[in-house]
Amino acid sequence: MFFKKLHILAFLISLIAVGNSAFAQVTTNGELTSSVSAIESSENADDDSLQISLLTCSPGHEIHRLYGHTALRIQSPSEDWAVNFGWFSFNTPNFVGKFILGLTDYSMAYQTLPIFILDLQHDDMTVREQVLNLTPEEKKAVSEAMKSVLNKQGFERHDYNFNIPSGGVKTETILGANWTYRYNFLYDNCTTRAVDAIFSALKANGEKIEFPAEYSKGTKTQREMIHEFTKTSPWYEFGQDLLLGPEVDEPIQMQDLAMNWQDWVNDKNAVSGVRIERNFLPTYAEQFFDKMEIVDKDGNRRPLVEKQNSLTPFLIPAEDKPAFPLTPMVIGMIVCGFAVLSLFAVSKAIKKNNEKTLHAWTIWGNAFDFTAWTLQALVGILLIVMVGWSEHPAVGTNWLLLFFNPLYLLCIPARLFSPKWDRTLAVIIIIALTLLIVLRQVQHYPTALIALILASMFRALVPVLKYR
Repeated sequence: MFFKKLHILAFLISLIAVGNSAFAQVTTNGELTSSVSAIESSENADDDSLQISLLTCSPGHEIHRLYGHTALRIQSPSEDWAVNFGWFSFNTPNFVGKFILGLTDYSMAYQTLPIFILDLQHDDMTVREQVLNLTPEEKKAVSEAMKSVLNKQGFERHDYNFNIPSGGVKTETILGANWTYRYNFLYDNCTTRAVDAIFSALKANGEKIEFPAEYSKGTKTQREMIHEFTKTSPWYEFGQDLLLGPEVDEPIQMQDLAMNWQDWVNDKNAVSGVRIERNFLPTYAEQFFDKMEIVDKDGNRRPLVEKQNSLTPFLIPAEDKPAFPLTPMVIGMIVCGFAVLSLFAVSKAIKKNNEKTLHAWTIWGNAFDFTAWTLQALVGILLIVMVGWSEHPAVGTNWLLLFFNPLYLLCIPARLFSPKWDRTLAVIIIIALTLLIVLRQVQHYPTALIALILASMFRALVPVLKYR
């Protein structure tokens, strides 16, 4: 750990800010005249000297970085840019509300490579480079496509001045595009945008990608892929599992996961509006690229990746932090334990006709049930909003509405004023939750939630016993 911090410190010494960022003047048409020439200088370089790479960043600690990150690197003798389609701001008005409803817009930015790496290293994210084995024409096509996006609606230039150990000041630059796209976690994100640009250039040059069959065996669901990155964040994983419906539980062939990129690029019009399971995770894209081959018009093959480099040899990937001890599973077991204990105590009190014990457990049980029903109703309202109005993928269906639902609030007046309705609603709850457990074959539920569902069923048996 000491050496890790020492390496980071050495890197930071060379990149210490000396003042506020300087902002270039924006022209009336929204483009920066000083920046356009800088971007074009790499375009005018010898095509053979242009280099295109896929950058894969390891997962970080922050929630929005748990899955890692993907960017493109466009490098020439005079310029070295990281093209980043994961550009967004938490300061966007109504950011949280827009995110819940799937209305989050992301953008693209050109970042000089040092400032791109500096941002990631704060979160212990390593950066690995795969230099792509593209033809000069394909490299130029990728570069021009990215410049076209940057200039589509103009951009803003931010210059940051840094001291360097040898003396003097070095300027690093971010060019933030005014253009935006509707972010979609599963189908349109930083990884899909970067890979689309590469595959589109290959297609335009009459070449295609093949993925060796020996690496494409087996299936995975999107939820299983997501869980690979959330296992150290149990509460985040629990909340995400509540929101994502059965769409992410459909098995996907690894071959399809890798090669549906090709289908997407080959005929975008034909698949418009149709969901295609493409890979959406940075590390998976890196693994697929490592095995893929380019096939030219004459059937000649060459590896997609020419060579690989580590751009952050001084960093160690983010270590898994210990999870908060009070995990959803711990809560679920405590709640389920109380439900079993209360059912046993009430049953015993009824059998012995012990009114005092029965009254005491009724008070504790009602407090427990009223709290649970209120929480279930609140979560149910969120699920209804997600199912009915959110543009997020994979939230349009959710069988957990059988457990999280505002209708559970009807149980409170029934418990207080009508033993008959209390018993009737309890029977309905038992039937609904039994159906929900059966539906786990269609939609995955967290094990902790199964404990909560069982607790609710045990508690529903209490009025059945009391008023039989």
